[in-house]
Formats: sequence, C-alpha cells, structure tokens
Amino acid sequence: MNKPTFIYAYDPLCGWCYGFHPVLQKLRERFADRMNFEIVPGGLATGSRAETIRDGYGYIKNSLPQVENVTGVKFGENFKMVVEEGSYFYDSEPPCIAQTVMKELAPDKAVDFGIRLKIEFFQNGKNMNDLKTYEQILQDFEVDLQAFKKAYESEEFRQKTQNEFDWCKRYGATSFPTLLLKFGKETGVITRGYRPFEAIESHLHHLLNNLEKVT
Repeated sequence: MNKPTFIYAYDPLCGWCYGFHPVLQKLRERFADRMNFEIVPGGLATGSRAETIRDGYGYIKNSLPQVENVTGVKFGENFKMVVEEGSYFYDSEPPCIAQTVMKELAPDKAVDFGIRLKIEFFQNGKNMNDLKTYEQILQDFEVDLQAFKKAYESEEFRQKTQNEFDWCKRYGATSFPTLLLKFGKETGVITRGYRPFEAIESHLHHLLNNLEKVT
C-alpha cells in the first residue's frame, strides 16, 4: 500500500519546536518503514508580528525554563545572550524561506535541515536573518550554494513560503508544533503543541494499524 505521510508543521523560531526535535527524531526512527516524513514551515513571527525581542518577545526569557523542564532540552548560552540583549529582530520569514528552498532542492534532507535551523538558533544564537548563516549550514548538506542563494532571494520562493503558511492555516496548524497525517486525499491533525514521544508513538501506532486494516 502507499505509505501515509507524517507532516511536521513547525516554525524555526519556535522554542517549543526546538524542544520537540528529539521527539521528532525518535518518531522518524520508529516509523521510518511505515510513513513518509514531510516538513512545513508555519510563519510564527511574520509581517506585523516580526519585532525585536525587546519590543515583542520579551516573554521568551521567562519561558525558557518551562520549555527546558517539560522537554528536557537545553537552550544554549549564546541564544540566552541574544534574548538578554534584546535587539535581535524576530522574523520567521527568512528561515522559513530557507526551509521552503531546501524542500524543493533536496526534499530528502528537508527535515534534517529544519532540525539544524533550530539548533543553530536556539543553541548557537546564530542570526537567522543573514544569508551567511545558511551558507555555513549548507556546508553540511549536498546542495548547490548558488542555486540555494538564487532561490532564497527570489520573489518566487517568498510566495511559495507564503503558500506554506496558508496551507498551515487551512489544515489547522495554527500553533506549533502541529503534527498531521496525510493518507490519500485526506489530511488531518494528530496533535497540536508539544507532546512526549510515548504519547505520540502510541497514538500513531494505533492510527497506522487501523489504516493498514482498511487498505
């Protein structure tokens, strides 16, 4: 039978998504033979929601301990310094465009690329508004740098990224992370927000068993 597709809707600047990436990696290992995996960027902080940390996202500083306690991940000291300083412009569009470009140029590497974006930001405090950040990341991915740069800077991929944001809204991925399952022409939400591996694994196991019984 055709495999269902597990869709991970996330945002590169979402702290809970950073906390979720170890769970995502476990799910990929657990269900690699039963599902395809796809990633969709959601656009958490774009347009009027794109602001400096000081002006619009000061709450992040106080939320970090909660994310660490619930998920077990640790935020890097470099990222904590970025938050403390406060002038970083929190704009999801650049890393989301980078994600959309990677989905097109190397779809088999898109999920790993998304995980790497979060690590570079939330551990290393890298500037996700700077093309040089992606040039450095791409040294570890077999993607043509010039092709990536051309697409990243194009209006075409800015619009394709907006289409990804619209897709998330249409299918109910209105908070991040949101997990969806696509099978045939049907796409539905599995869960919204952070959930531990055991809870998602059990739910997915039963869903897949039921799908396999009716196909």
